[in-house]
Amino acid sequence: MKQLTIDLANEFSGFPFGRYRSDGEASAETFRDDILIPALNNHDLVIVNLGGTNYYGSSFLEETFGGLVRKGLTKGELEKKLKVMHENLPSIEQEAWMYIKIESKEISPSALLEL
Repeated sequence: MKQLTIDLANEFSGFPFGRYRSDGEASAETFRDDILIPALNNHDLVIVNLGGTNYYGSSFLEETFGGLVRKGLTKGELEKKLKVMHENLPSIEQEAWMYIKIESKEISPSALLEL
């Protein structure tokens, strides 16, 4: 099994911010399109370690993870190929998967209120 771990804080940015490329170099769109999607296309399992920073804006998480579905990946594919982790804040892991589920129409956006 070909596996890759992406340590977001050390390999991308310690201060990930924004939704679109126009928001800056550390945007979700840049991370998703330039790093995460190519990694998913070339590996059986991609682990995204969100540790190293304790704050992720909802726009960054939604565009990164919900955006995977908008880019054509299915929730089923992502369940097999993607692991999201944060050693201190499991709520960030849950939030990332909530955006995938919302974009997949599995749950309502109101589910975010329960986090």
